[in-house]
Amino acid sequence: MSQPPPPPGNPPEFGKSEAAVPPPPGPPQTPPPPPPGGGYGYPAPQTPPAGGGYGYPAPPAPPGQPVADNPYAQPVPAAQNPYAQAPTQPAFPSPQPPPPGAFPAQQPPPPPYPGQGQGQQPYGQPPYGQVPPQGPYGYQQPPYQGGPGGPGRSQGKLIAIIAGAVAVLLVIAGGVYLATKGGGDDPGPKPTAQSSSGSPTKAPHATELTYAWSKPADKVAEKDNLKNAYGIWFTDKYVVKEQIGKVVAYDEATGNPAWTLAAPSRGDCAAARDTYQNLAAIQYGATCNQIMVFDLTTGTMKWTANLPAAAGGDFDYSQMAISGDTVGVDWLSGSIAYRLSTQKVLWQGGNGNCEDDGYAGGAQFVVVVNCDYKTYKVQVVDPDNSGKAKWSWSAPSGFEVKAVVSTDPVVVLLDTDSGTALATDVVVLDNGRMQSRISLGTDKYDIELGDNGVEDVHDMLVSKDTVYLTLRSQGDSKGQVLSGIVAFNTADGKQKWVAKPADKQAVVSLDLMPDGQVLALEPPDYEVQGKLITVDPATGAIKPYATFAEGSGDHMDLADLENYPYWHNGHFYLASHTIYEGNDDEMYLVDFH
Repeated sequence: MSQPPPPPGNPPEFGKSEAAVPPPPGPPQTPPPPPPGGGYGYPAPQTPPAGGGYGYPAPPAPPGQPVADNPYAQPVPAAQNPYAQAPTQPAFPSPQPPPPGAFPAQQPPPPPYPGQGQGQQPYGQPPYGQVPPQGPYGYQQPPYQGGPGGPGRSQGKLIAIIAGAVAVLLVIAGGVYLATKGGGDDPGPKPTAQSSSGSPTKAPHATELTYAWSKPADKVAEKDNLKNAYGIWFTDKYVVKEQIGKVVAYDEATGNPAWTLAAPSRGDCAAARDTYQNLAAIQYGATCNQIMVFDLTTGTMKWTANLPAAAGGDFDYSQMAISGDTVGVDWLSGSIAYRLSTQKVLWQGGNGNCEDDGYAGGAQFVVVVNCDYKTYKVQVVDPDNSGKAKWSWSAPSGFEVKAVVSTDPVVVLLDTDSGTALATDVVVLDNGRMQSRISLGTDKYDIELGDNGVEDVHDMLVSKDTVYLTLRSQGDSKGQVLSGIVAFNTADGKQKWVAKPADKQAVVSLDLMPDGQVLALEPPDYEVQGKLITVDPATGAIKPYATFAEGSGDHMDLADLENYPYWHNGHFYLASHTIYEGNDDEMYLVDFH
C-alpha cells in the first residue's frame, strides 16, 4: 500500500470558486498570495487570472445594493411569496461551461472489476491548521473532522472534543442548534414520512413534538478516548441502534428494548447504511475482521464471515454498503462483496495500482476507484456480473472524489484538497458522463461528512431532478441568523430557488418526503422556538410542519458532537455516532414525538 498522497498541484479550471451568494457590503477581499512553491516536487500554484479566476469570467454585479448586515439579502419584487422570494437577479449566478481541457477524455469501460486490484486508500488530511469560520452569535464552527474513513480520524475527534468544550451551545454534525424559548406555529399539513433506509412510511405526526424517551450511552475508558457506533436503522415499529459492543432494537412508542444482539468490537468498525428485506450488516471483532448480517425485525443473526486476511491483521478505514441483495466491504488493503441472502462471494480485490476507495449503496452499487492518487474514477458496477463496471467516469486531474451523495442519480462531491473548503464541486453523473456541476465556492454551504464511508453525507439532499444545499448560517449585527436552502437542477446545475425562513432563523435540510417535499429543521434560538418545516420542491415555499414543545431542550445534551437528526414514522430522533470518554451525559438516542 502506497503512502498517503502528497498535496495536488495547480487546481484545474473545473474547480474554480464561483460567487454563490452576493458578497456583503464593503471593499472586496484580497485573496492571500500563493505559497512560494508547490512542495513535494509539485510546481508552484499559478496566480488566477483577472475576472472569475481559473479561466472563468467574473460574475456580473448585482443590480441593487444588498441590505446592510445581510449577505444573503436580495431585492424582492412585490407580491412574492414571503418564504420563497425570487430575487431580480439569481442569488447564485449560473456557472459558465468548463473551458476546453478541464476534463480528461473519457476512456472506454475498464476491464472486469475483480481484476483491477482493489483496496481503499486513506483520504487527504483535513485542514486543521486553518482558522475555523465564525458561526451564529460569534461562536466558532469546529474544524472539519476528516473525510469519510480518512486517516487522522482519531486526531480529528480529539480536536472536535476541544471544539465542543468551547462551543457548548452548539450541536454540530447535522448543523443543529438546540435551545428552547418562545412560541410555536400553527399546525401544518401532514405529508407522509420517509425512513432513512429509503422505505417510505405513512404515519401521522404530532404538530407539537414532545420529549418521549432517551437511551444513555455506555461509558468509554480514558485509554480508548472514543468509540464509534454508526449504525441506525428503522422498521415499521423499531428503531435499531448500534451501540458499543452490541446492537439494540427499541420500540418506537415506548422506548422499551425489543432485542439485543452482541457484537463486540474495538469500537471503530463500519456499518452499512442501507438495508435489504430487513437485513442489515456491520463489521465487528477485535480488528474489525468479521462481518455480521442480521434481521432487524427479530434480532436474529443470519450469518457471519471472517474477512480475508488484511495486511497487519487490521481492517483499517473500512466502509460498507448494501445495494439490493449485495453487501460490499472495503478497507485499506482489500475489498470483498457477498450475496446478502446467501453469503456467496461475488467479487474480491486487493492492493494494486487502481483500487477501491469507497463504496456507496442504495439504488445502485457505486464504487470510487483510486489509481495511484493521480486519477479518481466513479463506477456503477453490476453485482450479478462479478462486479464489472457498467460505466466509469474519471474526475478531472488534480481532483479527488470526496463523497458519494446519491447513487440514483449518481451525485458526487469533488475536492482538490486545497484546504480552503470541504469540497469544491457537486457533480451529477449520467451513464458515464458529467450531466451537470455546481461550484460550491468557499464556506458558503453546510455539508457534513461523517466517518462511516463515502456515503456518510449530511445536510445535503438529492431527488431525481434536484440537488438541495443548505447555506451556512451567518449572524448579522442585529443578532439575527441568516440561512436558507438552495435548489439546483440536476439536468444543468442551474439554481431553481432559494428558500429563506421569514423569521430569519437557521435552517437545515433533513429528509425528503415521498411526495417530494423537503423536510427541514429550523433550529431554535433564544426567542423563537425550534420547529420542523416543509419546503415545496417546485417553488421553495416554506410551511410549518411541527414545533418542539417547551422544555424539549432540557433533554438534549448540547455539548455532544456527531449527533445526527433523523425523521421516521412521526418521530424525530437525535442519534449519536461517536461516544466520547468523559462525557457522562451522552445519549445513544433521544426521541421526540
